[in-house]
Amino acid sequence: MLPVTLFGWKADVLSAGDTSDWSDWNELVEQAPISDVYYRPGYVRAYEAAGHGRAMGLILTSSHVRVLVPLLLRPLSDLPFAQGETGFDAATPYGYGGLLPLFEIVRPTESDVHSLFDALQQWCRDAGIVSCLIRLHPLMDQDRKLSLALWHAEANLLHYRGPTVAVHLARWDRAGQRIAGLRRDRRVALNRARRCLRVSWSGSDIPLAEALALFREIYEQRMAELNASSYYYFPAEYYVTLAEGLGNNLAVALAWLDRKLVGASLFLADRQFAHYHLSGSNEEGRELGAATLLINAGAEWARERGCRFLHLGGGNYYLDSLFDYKRSFGGVVYRYHTLDVIADELRYRNLVERRMNFESLPQVRQDFFPQYRA
Repeated sequence: MLPVTLFGWKADVLSAGDTSDWSDWNELVEQAPISDVYYRPGYVRAYEAAGHGRAMGLILTSSHVRVLVPLLLRPLSDLPFAQGETGFDAATPYGYGGLLPLFEIVRPTESDVHSLFDALQQWCRDAGIVSCLIRLHPLMDQDRKLSLALWHAEANLLHYRGPTVAVHLARWDRAGQRIAGLRRDRRVALNRARRCLRVSWSGSDIPLAEALALFREIYEQRMAELNASSYYYFPAEYYVTLAEGLGNNLAVALAWLDRKLVGASLFLADRQFAHYHLSGSNEEGRELGAATLLINAGAEWARERGCRFLHLGGGNYYLDSLFDYKRSFGGVVYRYHTLDVIADELRYRNLVERRMNFESLPQVRQDFFPQYRA
């Protein structure tokens, strides 16, 4: 797509389905001052394969600021209460991405932020996008950089979603070969797991495709036990695309009781950050501390790669038992925010109202954003 100029900003669009664009996109992430796997086309393309929308990368450039925004475009007509509706909504993929600065600059001024989002809103309008969700990266301090400038901007709404935890990998207990600062109950669980279980890794111990198939089986069993939303199930194409697109930035750790698989975790990594992405275990695995063993193994894997942090994420809701579990690894608590960019206020409100009046509301797929998809 040809670049366009908006309020002094140039907008370029890269397609994850185009070989040349894919290469350019990856190169931009590689050369960014701080990069992460969430910004790479291979990650975004996996969510396209999962049916979450069309994968693209938006680049907005001014005289001294340049940012990359990975997006998934979804037709509004896919909504059961908006059939025949034209246009789209957009969102960054599941996880923690947001806006990736491509230049090494100081903190953007309030004027920079305002003009950036004016340009983003106008690009959305020109592309027929009603609203856009940007999931911000808590470890990159994006919410603080944006908060003051967006405080009074009605069309750009910054929302605090909850706490999230990251382990600083420089803090490592060499004698115990474990994350430093583990809470006592977590140390007990790790010791028990080490007595009973062993860990194998994709690549070195088992082919990646086979490891992903094993992971998917135990992960989906756990999601079924938890009665999880369909949003948390991923088709085979998702895992294939993730493996092809990320290569050695993706790893699967498997926990075994003798020859029986009892737990599995997916880890993602880039230069500085590693992420505990998806995980599942059966009843035996939970009793024996498989998840604790896998997270500690993932921290060691990330540390050996040179990563500074292992990001564990948050909970299912504010300060729940899952968050408390992640907090027990002794990491630092960060704040996770999302940014709603509403480009067409009238259509957005109309769609919200139509959704609320939809007779089959319980059957609406839960995609979390916008409000009419929540």
